[in-house]
Amino acid sequence: MGIIAKSYGWLVFTVRKFNTHCVRAYQLSKFRSVGRGVKLCEGGAFTYRTITIGNDVFIGRNCCFQSEHGTIVIGDHVMFGPGVNIHGGDHDIAPGPTPMKSRTKSRGDDGEVRIGNDVWIAANAIILAGVTVGDGAVVAAGAVVTRDVPPMAIVAGVPAKVIRYRDSSERGNSHS
Repeated sequence: MGIIAKSYGWLVFTVRKFNTHCVRAYQLSKFRSVGRGVKLCEGGAFTYRTITIGNDVFIGRNCCFQSEHGTIVIGDHVMFGPGVNIHGGDHDIAPGPTPMKSRTKSRGDDGEVRIGNDVWIAANAIILAGVTVGDGAVVAAGAVVTRDVPPMAIVAGVPAKVIRYRDSSERGNSHS
């Protein structure tokens, strides 16, 4: 009886692992383009056709990257913690006779969100439309990024502000 239970357990584990591999491979194939060595964890929601992903990128659990009328470009060697959100667009909030929900946009209206190379975006950070995160930057957990992040900067807070730089040559130089 023990050997049957072990064999059944191994079989279930193997099938589940294979199924997960197939689902992830299918998801990766739906992006605009994907580099080598991309790891995509479960639970994500993406506007696949508007997203370009570089090489060696890790996307944690439950991330949401969406830009229906713009693009999201992710560089190489980027890490996204769990629950990171990239929202590449927003709604027209100007007063007028047409309800906000009913106003339409065309592809390209929202521009681009760009994540540079060697970037770490920690858990539950939010990056909003039109933002560029420079090479080597770090976005702290829970930060809301509403403006461009300089290369090698560490940003935190709501809205995110530069708290320091990763390289000592930039220390004391504040960009806000």
